[in-house]
Amino acid sequence: MDREDIRLGIRNIRNLPTLPVIVSRILEVADDSGSSANELAGLVARDMSVSAKVLNLANSAFYGFSRRITTIPQAVVVLGFDTVRSLALSVSVFESLSRNEGDVSFDREAFWIHSIGCGTASRLIAKELGYRDSGTFFVAGLLHDLGKIILDTYFSEQYSEVVKEMVEEERPALEAETDILNIDHAEVGAWLAVRWKFPEILVTPIAAHHNLLAAEEEFVKEAVIVHLANILTKRAGIGLCYETDIAAPSDMVASDLKLTNDQISKIEGDLEGERDQINEFLSYLSG
Repeated sequence: MDREDIRLGIRNIRNLPTLPVIVSRILEVADDSGSSANELAGLVARDMSVSAKVLNLANSAFYGFSRRITTIPQAVVVLGFDTVRSLALSVSVFESLSRNEGDVSFDREAFWIHSIGCGTASRLIAKELGYRDSGTFFVAGLLHDLGKIILDTYFSEQYSEVVKEMVEEERPALEAETDILNIDHAEVGAWLAVRWKFPEILVTPIAAHHNLLAAEEEFVKEAVIVHLANILTKRAGIGLCYETDIAAPSDMVASDLKLTNDQISKIEGDLEGERDQINEFLSYLSG
């Protein structure tokens, strides 16, 4: 199938998932340096579905607070502006993409477990590197494979062939997609992220986590973090992965992130320790 055909096909999909209005407003608030925590809290609280799930997640073992968080303003105080913003975005994206229509070629629950695992690993890497806003990295990791859902939903016949090759030949998704579709999930995911008007700090890791040399210069580190997180999540066996031979991290992990092997081992141990919380996070997202 010609790559341009898929690009045009995606553009012409009338029922392509759209995000709730709240997401656009959250992104606007996040981009406005003059925005306050109260503005974010008020915005999230106005959407009852999103606010209920944000509170459930805030009280889950994933964050591990001993006292119960009962309101969105309290969640902003306890968890922080960035984390609440990231949770609201995560909830909205999950709800938009988790409506299974027709046949599916791969296990959606395992897919989301891997995605949450990658988000968790991205957050752990960002914290190890001293980033204050680890919530943004969580969202970038969570969304890194969203192109797979779009391809499987709207080009199901072709993508079932991709999954067949991945299962029978244990091939990485990127190779099988490129051979059969002449395009890959990273590029499709980036198109959707642009269409949803996500900031470049999220678009670049989605687009370039398999091809770091294609990353926008300003956000290379973000792409490298999600690249490494994806590999560590596969190594840990968290969620969907058809590969038995998992590629080694790019040399850019050492050159751009300056992470030592000891630091990477520590992150892997921390990720393994969050396995139960990752599963619980999905149960709250799905509930």
